[in-house]
Amino acid sequence: MKGILSILACWCLVAVSAQTKHVFWKKDSVRVGDKAKLIILVKNKPAKFDYNPVTGVFSCEEIHKGETLWKPGAELEIVSFRDTNYTQKGIKYWKGVYTLIAWDSAKYRLPDLWMSWEDSAFSFRAPSLDVGFVRKKVKEGIDEIPIEPTSDYLRWLKDYWWAIAIAVIAVILAIRWNKRRKIRKSEELSLRERTLLTIHQLRKKEDWLHGKTKAHYISFSSILKMYLSSRYELNLMERTTQETIALLKLKQLDFTMVKRIETLLREADMVKFAKTELDDIHIRSSLLRLEEIVTELSPLEIPE
Repeated sequence: MKGILSILACWCLVAVSAQTKHVFWKKDSVRVGDKAKLIILVKNKPAKFDYNPVTGVFSCEEIHKGETLWKPGAELEIVSFRDTNYTQKGIKYWKGVYTLIAWDSAKYRLPDLWMSWEDSAFSFRAPSLDVGFVRKKVKEGIDEIPIEPTSDYLRWLKDYWWAIAIAVIAVILAIRWNKRRKIRKSEELSLRERTLLTIHQLRKKEDWLHGKTKAHYISFSSILKMYLSSRYELNLMERTTQETIALLKLKQLDFTMVKRIETLLREADMVKFAKTELDDIHIRSSLLRLEEIVTELSPLEIPE
């Protein structure tokens, strides 16, 4: 008999834990007279579920600035309560939202709230709410009370703004230094090294595997033309393949090399303009042939 009771108790515990409730403020710090929203969220809403909202006011405990003990007698005015049921990703939710107003500067602690499901009652308590303002003197001795929120977060920013400023300046300087270092490193690379690095980055992107074969070959032909333009002091970027080959022949390049370059450029034209589909092996082979052309046409580099 004890075993059966233990199993039933465990089952009840699992059934209850399947439902989870969250109680939180939309903003845990507001200004005097501003509306604060208390949100109650139940995940996996059971079939038998009931919550009776409080009306009128919440009778709360409060603690003022500089005090250490909570005291009763504070009130939060209830402007409205609304609840909704919805399903998200197959999970049923119930959401209740109180809209409240406080008319005194203090930290408020609400009483326990109760809800019931599956013939059981559960209590829960909301986090505390900070409500504040700042007094300022105006002429003729009248106190003007501009309502402003006060929170530990803002107070921390005011006290340690200098540390944040130092951190921001350090980050900016680090970014600029890193950017300059990359620019210097790029300038130190030879034309061959820069071109091979760009080809490596193009291969790493693998645009053709993501339905962007045309974009890949636009970059492919641009890399080849930029290299040849710099290597032979030509302006090939706006040239057709036929014009490019004619200008390269004037530079007295080897006939076989010119044919290899023409093959790659026409292959790119077929993809860009005729929408020809090429497989993965062919595209990777083209990148290897491009690297070979750049390596063979580059002057011999002797390390210093």
